[in-house]
Amino acid sequence: MKTQEVFREISPADRETARQYIRRLQDRLEKLTRHIDPDLKLLRVVVEGMEKKKSYYVHLTLSLPWGVISARGEHKLLKSAFKMARERLEREYSETMARLRGEAVYKRKRRYYQELASAMPELAADRQAGLRERFEDRLKPLLRNLYRIARREIVFYQLTGDLPPGALSPADVVDEVVLWAYENYDQLAGEPSLPMALHRKMMEILRRELARYRAERVSIEEELPLDHIRFRLKEDVDSPYYEGELLRWEDVLPSDVIVEPEEALSAEELSNLIMQELSHLPEEKRQAFVWHVIDGYDIMEVAKLLGSSEEEVSRWVKEVQETLKQRWLVAHPKATEEGGK
Repeated sequence: MKTQEVFREISPADRETARQYIRRLQDRLEKLTRHIDPDLKLLRVVVEGMEKKKSYYVHLTLSLPWGVISARGEHKLLKSAFKMARERLEREYSETMARLRGEAVYKRKRRYYQELASAMPELAADRQAGLRERFEDRLKPLLRNLYRIARREIVFYQLTGDLPPGALSPADVVDEVVLWAYENYDQLAGEPSLPMALHRKMMEILRRELARYRAERVSIEEELPLDHIRFRLKEDVDSPYYEGELLRWEDVLPSDVIVEPEEALSAEELSNLIMQELSHLPEEKRQAFVWHVIDGYDIMEVAKLLGSSEEEVSRWVKEVQETLKQRWLVAHPKATEEGGK
């Protein structure tokens, strides 16, 4: 990260102290933004002594590929002025990243909906002509979103002990959804929302399989190692709708939590840890949260899928976010202490 320093009206001793705070700030921001090319990041720090107020003024500006964020702090103590500015900058960064993630999730969902809508005339023609293979070849590449949801649900059921490891493949589930769509296309075409109809069918298949494996259900009370077989799936990366997923804390925590990278865990281990945390939640709450926050479904859509009220779904989402936040803070007690020391 490139850094520019500007000092005005402060003593040589204060200047040296400020440089120490700047180095700490650089280290912290490097961790927060380490997924961004160092050559595309610029931190500008202005430190000014305000004689009349007998205080210090710190202005931080962080330039990133997608925009500029800034924050200010003023206090009689230089350390406190830096701490105020740093906390405000981190909060602004976290809120901006949350907004960008939300926009990305929304755009992905909107693209999924638009692609399905655009394919309807061709799918109808294929079905009318009895061209099953062409119908399937046309629909399968559009169902990566559904596949991603299916694979996640299967992992959750493996982690809760409801499914044996490897008993169910997400590709098999989505294949069955595609076959059902072909055989019931006239009914499907009359649905107000094709994505919701496909999602409901996917969950119907999963519930049927859960019932089939009920006798093999096991109780899992202890935390599983993050490389446990229950995190794994039968998957074919060459499948037309294969799409892997690695969750990060930023994907599930509220924007007021400043998340530093988990240096002790690989990306896969971190994703498994988050999946395990989510698997501890009651099923309906988990689904409400995941489908809304990670998959971008509207509260109204989630409510219809779960047969609940919109108010109840909104409450569940907030409760889950708060639960995850508290668990994260307990596991990262130093997260709120750094930066101002």
